[in-house]
Amino acid sequence: MTLEAAKDAADVALGTFLVNGLPANIFFDSGENYSIILHKFGGRLALPVDKLENALVVKVASGKFLLVSDCIKNIVIDLNGDKFHEELLPIELNGFDIVLGLDWISANDAEILCKKKMLAFVIDAKKEKKEIQRIPMVCDYLEVFPEDLPGFPMIEKWSFE
Repeated sequence: MTLEAAKDAADVALGTFLVNGLPANIFFDSGENYSIILHKFGGRLALPVDKLENALVVKVASGKFLLVSDCIKNIVIDLNGDKFHEELLPIELNGFDIVLGLDWISANDAEILCKKKMLAFVIDAKKEKKEIQRIPMVCDYLEVFPEDLPGFPMIEKWSFE
């Protein structure tokens, strides 16, 4: 799928985000098993290309199968302030700088909401709750931040003369 076709399609999620400080067209594709990066865009990141331990066979949107034996590590994808450190497979793509596939989507508990053209993340509600003593600035002023608030302040009438 080309970038122009994807912008008009109702069942895909895509956007422009920063990748190692450079703007990139990213396509979120649950139909792609692996996350890939346009070979040319990967070169712009000035990161070393490493060899995979075992080569992978990747099926691209055109239906072709490509043998991929390289990867680029230390890629930082900034999705509106949330940073993801990734390792992507460099191949020739048609229209996108990066395709984040099922491997990335499942590893990050993400869901593609096609009708809204959004990417949603599952938030772990069981994460450790920070205690007041652990917050660096608050712990210096515990008397100002009581454990329980006593309630709403009393309503007072004011008269201005």
